[in-house]
Amino acid sequence: MALDKTLAEVNRLADASAQEMPDAKDTWGRSFKRRLEAPFHAIKVTGALFHTQGGLNINAQCQVLKPDGKTLPNLYAAGGAARGVSGAEVWGYLSGNGLLSAIAGGHIAAQAVAQKLGENT
Repeated sequence: MALDKTLAEVNRLADASAQEMPDAKDTWGRSFKRRLEAPFHAIKVTGALFHTQGGLNINAQCQVLKPDGKTLPNLYAAGGAARGVSGAEVWGYLSGNGLLSAIAGGHIAAQAVAQKLGENT
C-alpha cells in the first residue's frame, strides 16, 4: 500500500516536471524527471546493529591501552577497532557513530603519531 502511494507520487511529480513545472517536489524536496514503470523490485530495509559494541580500549590520543591502563607502544586504534562512544549495549547505539569514531579517531591518532614522530627527530 505504501509502495503504491510512493510510486503514484513519483509519477505525479514526473508528469508535472514534463509539463515544465519545476517547483513540483515531494515532502523531502526531491523532483523527478521520469515516470517509474514496472517491473519493480523492492527490498525491506530495517535498522540493525552491524558492528561490534566495544573494541580495544584507548586513551584520548587513540593509543591502545593494556588492562593495567598503560599504553602499548606505537599502537593506535580508531573506528570499529576501538571502543566506541555508543557504550557496550545495543540501546546505546546512535546512527553514524561508527563513521564518527572512524573519522575523528583517525584524525586524533594521526596527530598523535605526527607529534610522536616530531619528538623523535
